Amino acid sequence: MSRILLAWELGDNLGHFSAIIPLAYELRKRGHEPVLCLRDLSRVATLVKEAEFPLLQAPVWPETPSTTPPLTYAEILLSFGFNDAEALRSMINAWRNLLILTTPDLMIFDHSPTALLASTELPFPRALIGTGFFSPPRISPFPAMRWWLQHSHQQIVESEARILATVNIALTRHGMKTLNHLYEIFNVEEDFLCTYPAFDPYPQRDKNSQYWRGKYLVGNGAEPIWPSGNSKRVFVYLDKNYNDLERVLQKLAESSLRILVYAPSLFQQLVTRYQSETMFFATERIDLGKLAGLCDVGICHANHGTTSALLMAGIPLLLLPIQLEHFLTAVNIQKMGAGLVVHPEAPAKDYVLPLNRLLNEPEFAINAQKFAAKYAQESQQEQISKIADRCEELITRKI
Repeated sequence: MSRILLAWELGDNLGHFSAIIPLAYELRKRGHEPVLCLRDLSRVATLVKEAEFPLLQAPVWPETPSTTPPLTYAEILLSFGFNDAEALRSMINAWRNLLILTTPDLMIFDHSPTALLASTELPFPRALIGTGFFSPPRISPFPAMRWWLQHSHQQIVESEARILATVNIALTRHGMKTLNHLYEIFNVEEDFLCTYPAFDPYPQRDKNSQYWRGKYLVGNGAEPIWPSGNSKRVFVYLDKNYNDLERVLQKLAESSLRILVYAPSLFQQLVTRYQSETMFFATERIDLGKLAGLCDVGICHANHGTTSALLMAGIPLLLLPIQLEHFLTAVNIQKMGAGLVVHPEAPAKDYVLPLNRLLNEPEFAINAQKFAAKYAQESQQEQISKIADRCEELITRKI
């Protein structure tokens, strides 16, 4: 039996946690001991029973939002201690102590840059797992992700050089080897890019990179229950804190569509205000796989897991991204012709026009169904089994 530490350090929603859970179950089934080191333990019970896995609190740095939008992945790190050498040294120390105490045979990182940095020079193999956003291409400097903002290449070079200098000061104070390039943080034995090539936010990525397909939960959740009638059906999965949520609900309520909404912990006054014969609010998470053939359009924030599951059900999407990662995914889906994006920075957001296009122009549904057919041959379980196989190879040093 091998001990495998699965770490999640950055990111606010449960998508990171839910993405590693199937792998943890598979590894446990094979006789290994998965240990989960998580940023947020407060909502673990929504997906697993606490007794099923050893749970640890990940060392986390309280986010200090930047006054300007980050242009690159390197600049994202500035909000998490990478602009303060002493703070970063302390975080590296906390992670190294945790790793030494747990003595894993393999460590798997989901959006955990400080843990990655801390784990260098330790005697166990390492792997990345995720959608690709937090596994930037191994080039210097990292590419700009907000291409629509005015910037110069020199600006990016200088910004990354400052961050690298801070990292190297922290490493030196900890007696560790310094880096020549920031991308060396991500040099691991395996990079499980659990996404699709068309979703990848980095067109600059090495063309020989292996994609392990998207990760999403199906077969886990409630049956969708729709309002009765003959009109078209729209599934809505939105965050209760979306700043335009009520306006979206209002526009949907004014339509003749049949609407099924899942917005976890949604304020009761909104449910009371908009619940009707044509708009139902689900109180449990819906099994997205069971929407196939029953839903004409899905509305979501372009979260990778939700988006993948809905597209694999052949459903075209209206995408309302909140975060940069989700926006880049949404833009790629729009390029595929399987959805439309409402830009998060648009001064006056129009939801009705793109929704009507998705409902009435058959090309969107056709492209979503083509995507589903392209990847229909490999099940989620087969994907997880292949990743677990590779994990066992890493443990036995067959790299």
